[in-house]
Amino acid sequence: MPDSLTAEAASHCFGCAPGNPIGLRLDFARHGETLTARVKLGTDYESFPGVVHGGIVATILDETLAQVVYRTGRVSAFTTGLRIRYARPMETDAEYTARAEIVRRDELSVRATGRIDTAAGETIAAADGTFYLLTEEALGRNAEGIPAELIKVLRSANGPAPQGE
Repeated sequence: MPDSLTAEAASHCFGCAPGNPIGLRLDFARHGETLTARVKLGTDYESFPGVVHGGIVATILDETLAQVVYRTGRVSAFTTGLRIRYARPMETDAEYTARAEIVRRDELSVRATGRIDTAAGETIAAADGTFYLLTEEALGRNAEGIPAELIKVLRSANGPAPQGE
């Protein structure tokens, strides 16, 4: 089973789908309860010369947090809050590591924290996010506001974590 709901369902996720030619194509690895991805972006993603756009930095963090929520609980979720603190510019054509972990989980939501670091361990940006879990109960309760095809995809993706993970 693929580790990403979006990559499994549609293969067009801007953050994680390997087949999206304009996407970030983040490839995640799980280390216990922490999820990481190596990031190296070129000039297609810059704002100022040599600097990755801050909105792209936010997208990397949002995707990393969302992926740790999904991969540790096998329940899809929507971001309901995202707080980002930028420490320094993210440079194009340099390698970074994005990482995230769960801070709190209950029946309705998950809080996660994450950051992007340089190879030397300096923080580029950090984020805290809150995610609304799209459990079967939540999908039923909100069915009129969610497209039927999306509900179908979410239901097929939700489930127990595979053995050995």
